[in-house]
Amino acid sequence: MLGHVQIDVLDREATVKFYLEALSPLSYKVVNLPEKSGIGSGPIKDFPLWIRVAKGTEKPTPIHIAFYVDEKSKVDQFYEKAIAAGGNDNGGPGFRNIMKGYYGEQFSVFRHSLMDKMANN
Repeated sequence: MLGHVQIDVLDREATVKFYLEALSPLSYKVVNLPEKSGIGSGPIKDFPLWIRVAKGTEKPTPIHIAFYVDEKSKVDQFYEKAIAAGGNDNGGPGFRNIMKGYYGEQFSVFRHSLMDKMANN
């Protein structure tokens, strides 16, 4: 089981703000540590997303991030909040014919729906 994902960004504060706004339908919160910020719910050890400033001067390589939720309405709310927070449309929420049940019984929040300001999809 995957424990968490950490993304390197150029602007930690702006990225944390974006994800807090976008993930508000999931009631996620932020914990700021000296070197990074965690976003999630429950105990800090269970936070799925960590954000830190990239080392060096090059723009970090974008990655794909996915969250699963139990209601399609949360996917739609995430998408609306993320676009309002400055995300870029990358296909919108909808069914994907990737594998049986993908976005059918389980709803993927990120899968081809948008990109954040750092082009993480």
